[in-house]
Amino acid sequence: MKQTNWKQRALAGLLAFVLCFAFAPLSSFAAEEYDTQGATVFLFSDGGISVNKGNYEGYQISGTALTISEGGTYVLSGSCADGSVTVKKGTKGVTLVLEGISLTSADTAPLCFNKSTEVTVVVASGTQNTLSDSEKNNDDTYPENERAENAVLKCKDGSAVTLCGGGALSLSANGKNGIKSGASTEEEGEASLTIRQLTLNITAQVNDAINAEQLLQIESGTLNITAADDAIHCDRVMQIGAKETAGPTINITQCYEGLEAAELNILSGKISVVSTDDCLNTANSDLSDYAFSMHISGGTITAYSSDGDGFDSNGTLTISGGAVTVFTANTADNEPLDADGAISISGGVVLAAGGSSGMGTQLAAEQPCVIFGSSFGGFSGMPGGQMPTGTAPNGEAPSGGAQPPQMTEGSGGESDQQPPQMPSGENGTEQSGKENNSAKRQDMPGGQGGQTFGGSTLVQKGETLSIADASGNTLCSTEAPCNVSYVLFSAAALNEQESYTLSANGTSAAQAQAQSGSVSGGTGQGTRPDGQPGSTTDSGQSDSGNAESTEQAGSKALDFRRTWWLFALCILGGAAVASLCTVLILKKKAAK
Repeated sequence: MKQTNWKQRALAGLLAFVLCFAFAPLSSFAAEEYDTQGATVFLFSDGGISVNKGNYEGYQISGTALTISEGGTYVLSGSCADGSVTVKKGTKGVTLVLEGISLTSADTAPLCFNKSTEVTVVVASGTQNTLSDSEKNNDDTYPENERAENAVLKCKDGSAVTLCGGGALSLSANGKNGIKSGASTEEEGEASLTIRQLTLNITAQVNDAINAEQLLQIESGTLNITAADDAIHCDRVMQIGAKETAGPTINITQCYEGLEAAELNILSGKISVVSTDDCLNTANSDLSDYAFSMHISGGTITAYSSDGDGFDSNGTLTISGGAVTVFTANTADNEPLDADGAISISGGVVLAAGGSSGMGTQLAAEQPCVIFGSSFGGFSGMPGGQMPTGTAPNGEAPSGGAQPPQMTEGSGGESDQQPPQMPSGENGTEQSGKENNSAKRQDMPGGQGGQTFGGSTLVQKGETLSIADASGNTLCSTEAPCNVSYVLFSAAALNEQESYTLSANGTSAAQAQAQSGSVSGGTGQGTRPDGQPGSTTDSGQSDSGNAESTEQAGSKALDFRRTWWLFALCILGGAAVASLCTVLILKKKAAK
């Protein structure tokens, strides 16, 4: 009997090893990975920093200030009322493990990553970690403070930083920003900020919770944010979630603007925004000749603006998937959907409603839409939309601070999103409201034959807004956080030319037909029940005063999963080569 020599055994072992990794689940590569056995462990206290174990090179300690100058794994724990951690310029391969640290700095950033650094911050599973600064950490208000970094966590130009882990990290920003990420430069290299897995709580008393200048990727995890200015801001490219994933959960309960970037891509996740100004915005006044874009292809988004636009793009606005509910209050120049370029709806479930009488630009509806209270003349090339059959009396002006509408939670994909408050019955027949929808509101002028006019209230603040088909099946239902005089609803379930009913607390408020095609913006005038021309509160113009332009972003958001697929393909290629080598050796052995 022939005996297998060591070469054959080695090749067989190599082949098995390669194949094992080639077919490993992709999720295995995304888990937090760090080795604390060879790590240097620091314990912070008000009296100083002690080193519990590890090497004694690659760092310097000065009182309660730690400076790291070499790559490696460093574990941080303890509590200090005035301490800081700095990664020296150009240092690569640094992993900071936060294991229950509470760190405050009196006049600078508790965590600072200097230019051209590569740092991974791992928030250890099951731990609570707190970082905070003081009002002195702001060189605008304290120009004499040369140590000010204007953020609790500062990532300077050319730094590539990843925040991850299974624990919780809370940032209290009393100076300026919660997190500040720098720009990409030819000298310092590419800058990026990536967030995944962890629970991140940020309170920004003065400015932005997160402010990035180049590339911001929020892949997963939970973010809870309150901010004085922007909740999440990026000068260039912001990407939320990833295809075929649940994505992150982002809760923004207070801010001036919610998500703002020159290019905003939402692929998955569950996002809730309550803002004073725009909930979602694509803009950058420092750039020129830039194709601003907002693209929503997945996820569940609920948004409410008390005094601004819901979604405002200074370029194009495209919705191709996901579940979107957006409200804006009764203001003259703000709409639930606004863009300087085209607005396109080609998929997903969209409910856009507000106190204004329409949108600020043209809508390209590849998917059927039904519009109530529209100031538009109808869909071009198609019969005009049916005027609503009645109007509710004008209510009081809405106040800020209302909660966003609630939507049925989806998985983050494009195909499985549900409309807001989808009834539990099959095909939406449960709680259909057939009897209620047949009744007209008793407090509405005009009744069955009445017509709406621009700016008239269809649904009052606090009432349940619902949309039903001709059979009485409820397609959409949610509480209105403000007075509503305009409603757009789009879903694949709509049938063109079929009539749909908008109801307030179960009482019919308006009817309209579903159409697809192009709708042009502009100031519309209906006819009031008394025969007098009605006026609209909407100018019909886009918010061009806020239009801003930009130069092409230096880098685009990368698909994390795509990267690992390429990695897996490379391994499969290696497996094929190994298999071929094994066959050749065996043939050569047999020939002997």
